[in-house]
Amino acid sequence: MNINRFMGAHIDGMPRNNKFEVEIHGPQGINSRGIRCTTISMPGRQVTSSEFSEYGGAPMYKYPNRVDYAGGKLDMTWMLDHTFEDRQKMELWQSYIYDESYAMNYPETYEGTMKITQLGQDNLPIYSVELFNCFPDSIGDISLDAAGGELQKFTVSMAFRSWVSSYENTPSGLLGGLFNKYSRKLKSKVNTKIENKLFG
Repeated sequence: MNINRFMGAHIDGMPRNNKFEVEIHGPQGINSRGIRCTTISMPGRQVTSSEFSEYGGAPMYKYPNRVDYAGGKLDMTWMLDHTFEDRQKMELWQSYIYDESYAMNYPETYEGTMKITQLGQDNLPIYSVELFNCFPDSIGDISLDAAGGELQKFTVSMAFRSWVSSYENTPSGLLGGLFNKYSRKLKSKVNTKIENKLFG
């Protein structure tokens, strides 16, 4: 088979890194759809191990001893609108971590969850990661420049403990694959019609 023909037939349907959604659910009703989130990474996972041998001269082998969820941190970049709504929410969330005397509160009073979803070319979910025990441990500064004129942005570093993933497009045989393909097309058409009605 000609590799160029194969790639040409499939590359148009492959996902792009600019098609994603972010959902944030913090404490005390702090929620965000992440519409103005411009950059974010889906976290990785690593099983750390140490070397072990049953007796003196035996060869060593790796013995898993811990799961590391990408260091428990990810960075996001946000565009700011005229209300600074997203920054307000992150600063409010941080304020639940400590009280006015700077004593730290209990985790259950400030931890939340996040969901990051990779969308397909049809703007429907393909893969998603849900993060647990989240909180914004760092809010970046806002740069000002009299010679500039660019859109204003800020960064947030989100700490978390663990994550789980889910796949929306798992292959399931010929009939299952055809059903998934055409149900996605139908959903995509419905979503497009709704967006056209809402946004003209």
